[in-house]
Parts: sequence; structure tokens; C-alpha cells
Amino acid sequence: MPTPQVVFQILPSLVVGGAERLVVHLMEHLSRERFSPVCICLESPLGTHYEARVQASGTPLYFLGKGAGASWRVLQQLDALFRQYRPTVVHTHIIGLNYAYPLMFRYHTPARVHTVHSLAQHEVGVRIGAWVRILAFRYRIGHVVPVAVAEDVRTTIRQLYGYLDAPLIPNGIPTDEYAPDPNRRRRWRQRHGLEPEAIVLTHVGRFAPPKNHALLIEAFAQVRAHTPLYLLLVGGGELEDAVRQQVAGLGLQERVRFLGVRADVPAILNASDLFVLSSRWEGNPLSVMEAMAAGLPVVSTAVGGVPELVREGETGLLVPSGDAAALARALQALVDDPARREAMGKAARQHAITHFDIRHTVRQYEALYERLLQKGQT
Repeated sequence: MPTPQVVFQILPSLVVGGAERLVVHLMEHLSRERFSPVCICLESPLGTHYEARVQASGTPLYFLGKGAGASWRVLQQLDALFRQYRPTVVHTHIIGLNYAYPLMFRYHTPARVHTVHSLAQHEVGVRIGAWVRILAFRYRIGHVVPVAVAEDVRTTIRQLYGYLDAPLIPNGIPTDEYAPDPNRRRRWRQRHGLEPEAIVLTHVGRFAPPKNHALLIEAFAQVRAHTPLYLLLVGGGELEDAVRQQVAGLGLQERVRFLGVRADVPAILNASDLFVLSSRWEGNPLSVMEAMAAGLPVVSTAVGGVPELVREGETGLLVPSGDAAALARALQALVDDPARREAMGKAARQHAITHFDIRHTVRQYEALYERLLQKGQT
């Protein structure tokens, strides 16, 4: 039996986020007969459940201790790992490309892949990052293949770099983990003091500018219901205090709950009735896929790859970015119509199983790795 090909997955950290979640899922589901993954985080460990999942998968996990700014020491450590493992596939994410790029040349890495997780202009970075991407994608020096996670992302790669044939590999999730379960729903609500008849809206995402929590809170304040109505905010981030102040200023403390970074997102979604996303921009958000896999209708701003995930009027409702009134109207429409929520949720679950399962994503990445390896051997 051939020796599995060593695949480096290089990213800043395993903070809880969409790009990081995809990396975890890739390492859990890659065929171990064909590929042997190694996960390298440029920064220090954070103690997240993502780190625990990578370790539980048996994948070697390294932390290079990067602080603020560029680091020569991190480049030296990464060089040592290249020398130790001699990877045949290097797959980078976010600023991972900045450090791996020169080492791909030094060690003649046959297959070189970089996933663009957001619109290209939001990932380009400054100084070193910008130059690396110009060399790699505009001038194609080094044969690094940029992978788009959504058609909208691929369009921005084409516009920014003139790279016309970037592969499109949509993100995926382990849909089985999110299967609706009435007993789990009931137990979670009981533990967290949510009435059985309550209508629960949920948002999963970092408190950061792209997610636009302020718009969500403004819209939620306008929604009314004849039963208890809650908004659950899952995640952490630099803008959490500002959102808490906004919630307090609107008198919504009893209706809006801050749950922090959680490892039980499938259970939270299972206990919810509706998923909402208010982002200014997105790539191909895993949170929307997860919500749909949990059987929830989605109300979202029509940004990035979201319209590629949500079928308007069938699995959810889409509204213009930045329009609080439109977001509130869409939320109100589904709050007022439980039968419509249920029908959309069932359609969303079926669509997720058919189109979003992580096995589809992994197979496409494996095929890309092998295609590039074969090309490198000719």
C-alpha cells in the first residue's frame, strides 16, 4: 500500500470561526489511506474545543507562538517542520500563506493550495500579505492554487488578481451532527430556562464588524410575538461590550442572551426556531449551513455566498445588507407563521443533506490535491 501523502494545513490559530471549523472538518474526514494531515497554527494555543477535536482525530498539532506583526522566529520554526515532514501538499488559510509561500519554493512542494474564505479584497492584507498574493495569484509565481468557497468569492479573485480559473469548492459540515432531535431540544430549553412555547432566534458568529450585530439588535427590537421571544447570540469578540450596551439601551436584557463561545452549537440550533444573519459581507458561511442542517429557516442579508446557500422563499428569506427595517419585516413574517417556519426548516434540512455535507467538500479537496500531485510528477 502506498505511503499516505503528508498534507500541511497552516492557519493562524484554531480560534472558533468558520475558516477554522472547515480546517478541523477536513482533518477529521480526509482519507487516512491517501493523506496524512498535520495541523500547524502560527499562534499560541487558545484552549478551544477545535484544538481538542484536532487532537482527538490523531492529527499532529503544532503551535508556533506568533505574536503581533511578522515573525522571523515563526518562519524558522515552520522551516524546521517542512524539513522534518517534507509535505507533498501544503494547504494554507488566511495569513498562513504569508509564511508558507517561500518554504514551498525551498522544499519544492508539489501541491500548493490556498483557500480564500472571504471576499478576496477582505483577505488581501497589507505589506507582506498583499505582495505574496500578487506574486502568487496575479503573476502565478509558485503555482499556488486559490480555492474559492463561493461563486461570489471566485468573482472577487478574478477581479482582484485576474485569476480566471480558480477552483470552486463550497464549504461543508458534518450534517449528521445537526440532525433535529425533539428530546435534545426539550432538555436544552429546560436547562436554560426557555419556555416550551417560546420562539427562539439564534445568531452564531464573532462580535466583529463584518457580522453587524448592531443591525441585528436594531431589527430584533422591532419584532413582536404573542409568546415569549428570545434572541441567542453565540460567539465572542471585540465588539461584544458594545452590543451589550446597545441591548441594555433598548431594554432588551431579558430577551437577548449572550451565550459566549460554545462547543454545543448543534444542541443550541436544535433548541432554536429560526436562524438569523445580519452580516455586511460573508464568504460561504458555515453557520448558515449548520442552521439549515438543524432544520431551521434562515433570515439573512443577501451578501457573499449566502444567496448560493439559501433559496429565497423556500429555505429562508433574504434582505438587503444594512436594512434593519427589511430584516425586522422578514423576522416578523416567520415569527408570525409557525407553519411556514416548519415547512422552510424541513426544506432547509433536506437541502443541507444533499448539498452541504462535509464529505462532498473533502472529496473535492482530495481530488484537487491528487490532480496537482499528478501534475507535479509529469
